[in-house]
Amino acid sequence: MGLTPLFIGLLLFPWISAMLIAVFSRIPKSFLSTFSILLSFIQFIGLIYFIFQLQGNHLAIHLNWFSLGDSEFRASFEANPSAQLVSLLVALVAFLVQIFSSSYLQDEPKLARYYLYLHLFAAAMYALLFADQIWIFYASWEMVGACSYLLISFWYQKDVAIKAAKKAFLLNRLGDIGLLIGLIGLSIHFDTMEFSSMQIGSVGPAPITIGIALLVGAIGKSAQFPLMSWLPDAMEGPTPASALIHAATMVAAGVYLGIKIYPFTGEDTHLFMAVIGAISLVSGAIFALFQNDIKKALAYSTISQLGLMWMGMGSDASLLHLVVHGIFKAGLFLAAGSVIHYLHHQKSSRHLDAQSLNQMGGLRKQLPWTALGYGVFAASLMGLPFTNGFFSKENLAGLLWENAQNSPFYSFYWTLLACLGVGMLLSNWYISRQFYLIFLGENRSKLALEKSSKRNIPQHFPVLLLALFSLFFWTSTNFLHIHDSSLVNWFQIKTFEVPAFWLVITAFSWVIGLSLTWFSRHWIPAKNYQFWAAFWPSIFQFIPWKARWTHVIDILFLDRFLIWLAQLQVVTGHIIAWIDQSLVDGILVGFSTKTSQISGHFLSKWQSGKVQHYWILVFLTFGLFLLYVWM
Repeated sequence: MGLTPLFIGLLLFPWISAMLIAVFSRIPKSFLSTFSILLSFIQFIGLIYFIFQLQGNHLAIHLNWFSLGDSEFRASFEANPSAQLVSLLVALVAFLVQIFSSSYLQDEPKLARYYLYLHLFAAAMYALLFADQIWIFYASWEMVGACSYLLISFWYQKDVAIKAAKKAFLLNRLGDIGLLIGLIGLSIHFDTMEFSSMQIGSVGPAPITIGIALLVGAIGKSAQFPLMSWLPDAMEGPTPASALIHAATMVAAGVYLGIKIYPFTGEDTHLFMAVIGAISLVSGAIFALFQNDIKKALAYSTISQLGLMWMGMGSDASLLHLVVHGIFKAGLFLAAGSVIHYLHHQKSSRHLDAQSLNQMGGLRKQLPWTALGYGVFAASLMGLPFTNGFFSKENLAGLLWENAQNSPFYSFYWTLLACLGVGMLLSNWYISRQFYLIFLGENRSKLALEKSSKRNIPQHFPVLLLALFSLFFWTSTNFLHIHDSSLVNWFQIKTFEVPAFWLVITAFSWVIGLSLTWFSRHWIPAKNYQFWAAFWPSIFQFIPWKARWTHVIDILFLDRFLIWLAQLQVVTGHIIAWIDQSLVDGILVGFSTKTSQISGHFLSKWQSGKVQHYWILVFLTFGLFLLYVWM
């Protein structure tokens, strides 16, 4: 099979998988899980083979779509190295999430609907990653948002899940308005509808207004400041789905948009993205400290780590951390799901909140493999040596350091470096503290917890495999240096040198973060604190107020205007009808008809068929002729 048919097949296969899940939805759940996992595995293997055959090169397909006047629209897709790398992450996480779900949701009655949503989600994400035509990109973007809504509200019988889904959907719609405006502006500025054809050339980079409009859409998708409050509430969906939404797909789409527009936007747009990221990095890390729900803490952690990617401004540094974060954050969510699943199925703790840190502690004894995986993921988030997180975080610092030396905006880059240092310290604090509160110390529920009598392979395998992928040797054989990495070279990722003094700052952040964890190990927040808690209730209050005034305006002005317009049309219609009947039909049409009728009746006498009439007419005519001659 050629690469082009294989590429088209990889784009279509997830949609076909979703159709097959829908068709065979009534088969037994054990067979359904196996079938869904098999379909996801085929996509994963096919993608690996496709990327291996490309050898780091590009592949583009352009299919005629439709014509509008003189304009030709093409369905264009491109497999560039960044799209290849992120699609590999999506395929890996989607495959492992489905394996984990086979155990985590084995008692779920609507399992077919869940797997259907997962396949649709992955299909939309593949289309988004490989889309080159801006309207296909936008359609895929909206499809990703729709699938996230379906997964967040999967347990729609719970009011809190419905509210969380609505919140995610509406806040993303605010951002998507900006994205739509930005895409229109982008196509006008470069006079093309394909990303690959957008070159700075003679027209220069896209203006900052277009860049900001595009990034507004990315802010909503990546839950960045100030549209960040939907992500913690989105934890109402199934935990394995959270690993997919918050690690490799939806939130990653916002960062990927920044990566996509990086080559043809200016430094002013890049700095705007970095500033938003710095605010999100620090604020997300602070709010992660003030959560007693394990999943909400990881949600704010995701916001913070996405802010770190935004500080990379869409460069290769952002791409590298996107992939590294996707692996360890998916692992953290799956490991958290394993903890929640274990506590939920304990007979002595069924009346307790299985997601509350108040009910945890000392679980390393009951869940040793989960504790091992969680420790590796936490170390990667902290950026400790021997993990991929160390490479990606130091690479981001190297990018900011290099720009600070060569840019006229050097003061901004120094400020960003300071924010990066603060964000790293806070990240080290909240994740190490969370690990302690879950797995170390004594269990705070004061209940006798049973040790699992058998190994839960569908849950342990994904967690341990992701932990293995979080270690350094997948990226580089040198655990302190990334430049000899075959993975980085394959996907043509540019890396940056970090100064020696920054390594000292990094080491201090580890020491201070772990020290703060030790001193605060007995403190657990009483509730889950939210970013801008009054924002969403205020929006709900604003909507009924706006609806009331819209109703008043509609009754007093719009309806009255329409009624007056209708009455005017009725009067005008009567006048036109009278003119038509009396003048047009009565005089013009009636007169001409009557004249034709009389003349016709008179002339018909000339053709009566009687000879005597013809002789009379001959003599009469001859007489009139003589009279004319005589006169």
